[in-house]
Amino acid sequence: MPGETHAVVGQNGSGKSTLIKILAGYHAPDRGGRILVDGAPLPLPARLRDLRAAGIALVHQDFGLLDERSVAENIAVGAFAVRRRSRRVDWAAERARAAEILARLDVRGLAPDTLVGGLDPAQRSAVAIARALRNQRPGEGLLVLDESTRALPKDGLEDFYRVLRTVVGAGGAALMVSHNLQEVLRVADKVTVLRDGQVVEAARDAADLTERDVARMMLGRTVTQARHVREPSTGGGPPVQVRGLRGRALQDLDLDLAPGEVVGVTGVAGGGWEEIPYLLAAARRARAGRVRVAATALDLARADSVDCIRAGIALLPENRIAHGLATTLTVAENVTLPRVRQHGRRFAIGRAWQLNEVAAVLRDLDVRPRRADVPVGQLSGGNQQKVMLGKWLAGRPRLLLLHEPTQAVDVGAREDILRAISATARQGVAVLFASIQPADLAAVCDRVLVVRDGRVAAEVDEPTEQAVVESVYADDRASAAQKG
Repeated sequence: MPGETHAVVGQNGSGKSTLIKILAGYHAPDRGGRILVDGAPLPLPARLRDLRAAGIALVHQDFGLLDERSVAENIAVGAFAVRRRSRRVDWAAERARAAEILARLDVRGLAPDTLVGGLDPAQRSAVAIARALRNQRPGEGLLVLDESTRALPKDGLEDFYRVLRTVVGAGGAALMVSHNLQEVLRVADKVTVLRDGQVVEAARDAADLTERDVARMMLGRTVTQARHVREPSTGGGPPVQVRGLRGRALQDLDLDLAPGEVVGVTGVAGGGWEEIPYLLAAARRARAGRVRVAATALDLARADSVDCIRAGIALLPENRIAHGLATTLTVAENVTLPRVRQHGRRFAIGRAWQLNEVAAVLRDLDVRPRRADVPVGQLSGGNQQKVMLGKWLAGRPRLLLLHEPTQAVDVGAREDILRAISATARQGVAVLFASIQPADLAAVCDRVLVVRDGRVAAEVDEPTEQAVVESVYADDRASAAQKG
């Protein structure tokens, strides 16, 4: 409805992405359905000009911004105003238009000529929304948010919500797709639940629901949250030792991880904790630091990622599409890729070992569909995440490095992933779990390190959600108390 934010939730593979792609004109829907926007029918399959005329605008999870271009250029891209005779871009008009849209959204301090590459996450989200609304008339149309807050830090969320409230408050409608049930219940007015391509709950009042209610509707059963219980591992040996690790923000980290131990690292965005997995895997060059895994010692200021993989270090990066998977290759090819040289021979990679590895990953992580020949790009986000995790678990690492392993997955996939991480630790693997999600850290970690201004500021020995949150924001509360 006008002036309403309506959330669509469901497990990966439930149909959310298909709905978004139909609204974007990427997919042609089957015959028999129709879409009305402000009472007018939308031609299907929709073309770009149809979407613009109807006022349908999308903000995707990666925002799709051009870092080397200005705010005004990003807002105007694809629809530049040109002079009638010369056909040159009217930059004065574009800058004025950008300033007008930003002012309508109550976004302040953002000059149209500013390069987008230098903006913080909240400002980037504002530019993405402004671009989406360029051709919309206030109080009309539909703004579609596809996991648009996924990459935003906590302090950037409030600015995003404020801009969204401005759009909806003017009479526009917003459709939100999100895996974050806490966010859904906080922001949305109505909630619709999809399961296996069907609507199982339609337009429920968000105020009457709890996270457990929504999770039950999504899964068709009650969710049992993962709870960490410290268990002895079947592996032994010396601890993984990290000494003097330094990066761009991180300063002189010393850390021991025992075999079978899950150590969490967290903090506020930009505090340096996000660097740790990448520095330890040599995916990002360390300024200084050493790591010892079993009998192998590496100078991380000189080592490369191949050295780390050979030492038994595996990294699950935050961005699975850009850095973790080859989406045009099959599930089997992705899972086995790191070990082709190890098992294969020249001109003969071998099949038996590949089939065994892939079958175990499909079974143990419940990847759906349970087929090795499907291109990874055709899987839902949660199943892609499982394939990326399985790729490294199949190699039996000694040190597993994780950065937001449950990001943008549904509650069922989250349970499967956290369960697999705990099972891996019980096999004697040391695990470093970097996340901003206190619930995830409490579910699997033996202890959690809170990094602030590049250094370990606190250690939570018995992690609970409340204890982690209080430790992360302890300085904020102390500062507020002093001011008071």
